Amino acid sequence: MLDLLNYYYYIITDKTSLKDGNYYFNYQNKHFCLYQYNGSISNINDLFNLNVYMINNNLKINRIILNNKKEVLTMYDNRYYCLIALDNYSNNLISLKQVLEFNQSLVNLNILKRSNWLELWSYKIDNIEYSINHLIHKYKIIYNSIYYYIGLTENAISYLKMLNINNKNLSINHNRVTCNMTITEFYNPLNLVIDYRIRDLSEYLKSCFFNSKMDIFEIINYLKRINMFDYDYIYFYVRMLFPSYYFDYYDLILLGKKKEEDIYKIIKMQGDYEYLLHEIYLYLKTKVNIIGIDWINRNVG
Repeated sequence: MLDLLNYYYYIITDKTSLKDGNYYFNYQNKHFCLYQYNGSISNINDLFNLNVYMINNNLKINRIILNNKKEVLTMYDNRYYCLIALDNYSNNLISLKQVLEFNQSLVNLNILKRSNWLELWSYKIDNIEYSINHLIHKYKIIYNSIYYYIGLTENAISYLKMLNINNKNLSINHNRVTCNMTITEFYNPLNLVIDYRIRDLSEYLKSCFFNSKMDIFEIINYLKRINMFDYDYIYFYVRMLFPSYYFDYYDLILLGKKKEEDIYKIIKMQGDYEYLLHEIYLYLKTKVNIIGIDWINRNVG
């Protein structure tokens, strides 16, 4: 790896620190990371262009460094790597305030869009339903629980079809943001998408809830302290309905990166999360004209 840095980036260093497949090091009193890139190769130029856009507009983000061939990715040992200057370096965990500040700048960029939730979520559950019968003998826990979360997704999809609201509040978001994310990782330019600006907020709150960092009372109290456009409130509720927390575990289990038993953490909180959704609905209907999910309201009521 030291040879790669020397040959492709003209960087000479005698020490790197390996973590999760990524190589961290210091050079000329600055922090860098050579990230292993496992995403779609077709997205890499868009990620670089978004990185340039953010830097040119004074938006906080770490910087992608091109190699000596003016390429974003460098192949080494049959893996792709991307060198990033960690201009925003800290091992402290992110705060809710930082999540909100990141999403304040609205953009009109036609790249990396993930705002077509209806299409994406429909495709997701179609793939799962196609695969599930092949998994029944290997993943009994998943097989016995997944239809509940498919049902939640179908509720969210039905909601989107019913709404027909033209939400134009697109901003730069993260593919996924969690309560256990460090500041360094939060400003990783390889983890960005363009979506409705409530994406990061809802995913962060879900992560806080399932990691016992925020309870129902704290989440509702927080919502009472912020102001959003009417359609942002509604899209927030839809995003909270979508069980990304379960599907993330599902994907990691199938990739062999988590044990199937780990998903019990999610399943055992199913009733508590229904109660959270109900409380969010009760609060949001004081702000906007919103329709609740009948079976959730019945279960909690």
